[in-house]
Amino acid sequence: MSSFPAAFAARNSRAALPGLGLVVVSFLTWQPGPAAASDFQLSLPLACKIGAVCSIQNYVDRDPGPEARDYTCGRLVYDGHKGTDFRLPDMGWLTRDIAVLAAAPGEVIGTRNDAPDHAPTAYQSDRDKGRECGNGVLIDHGGGWRTQYCHMRQGSVRVRKGDRVSRQQPLGIIGLSGKTEFPHLHLGVTHGDSVVDPFLGAEAKPGCGVTGRPLWAPDLLADLAYRPSGILAAGFTDRVPTRNQVVAGQHRHDQLDRKAPNLVFWVMIFGRLPGDEEILQVTAPDGTVLVRKQGPPAKAHKVRWFTYGGKRARGPWAPGIYQGEYQLFRITAGRRQVALTSTAKVRVE
Repeated sequence: MSSFPAAFAARNSRAALPGLGLVVVSFLTWQPGPAAASDFQLSLPLACKIGAVCSIQNYVDRDPGPEARDYTCGRLVYDGHKGTDFRLPDMGWLTRDIAVLAAAPGEVIGTRNDAPDHAPTAYQSDRDKGRECGNGVLIDHGGGWRTQYCHMRQGSVRVRKGDRVSRQQPLGIIGLSGKTEFPHLHLGVTHGDSVVDPFLGAEAKPGCGVTGRPLWAPDLLADLAYRPSGILAAGFTDRVPTRNQVVAGQHRHDQLDRKAPNLVFWVMIFGRLPGDEEILQVTAPDGTVLVRKQGPPAKAHKVRWFTYGGKRARGPWAPGIYQGEYQLFRITAGRRQVALTSTAKVRVE
């Protein structure tokens, strides 16, 4: 079933690149949305703790030209992006059935529920032209306000055109449908014919680094504070994984055989900045440092991930717990400080 208005079907959606089930539906009387732009307020559009499991990967592009800048003038964005991307760490989290929630009360004016989910790089532009949003919901909140929710799981959309929904009513489940390379919810906000950055509001001046009035409910502002970088996932495996395999939730083992050809510690992060330095270290069960690698400064922003491919052992690996540690160092206020850190462990038997 597809009842998306044409104007919203071909949204600019791509991915340059938790775990809560669906909430019980509560039926409340719907009232028309606010007439004034300053009265509109958004709740969190997914059942996921931001900063703990989920993260914001991309923001609205505030640069009017060919460059891309988010609302802080940072780099968590790509050219022409028209929404906010709330990301799951990898596809393994899709089994947790993370609910997509209505960010405000309103009336459903469009849905799609039949777009297939796909692997991270298996989007078919020729087949899905005009359906970049994948499975989604479009809600009219009155007063010129609309929100759009994209990339939901096929068959999970549980509302229909004409339904009136309450704030935080479940709409469906995060999936991997439409034009995307990682599992996430894309939330688009418009007022009239204009795209609105929910971190600045409709009345903010053009450009980045400007002041504005966020649309988010006040109790969300701390959780939604801007994080220029973050850890997506880390783990151990016995072979060097590809980026797509990591996004697919593969190559994270709790246990490896003593005869494994390699011990590989990998980390995937987002938001690496020029001048950053990275250190990866693997410690053996007896506490000795098996390997330590220090990366060069970044040359450009992009989603980063690193692997350590251990040399083939001359004999079986020593049994016990191996620990991998990752640190990202950044110059802040003239001082070199730890910006990110992550660890992972694996048992070798």
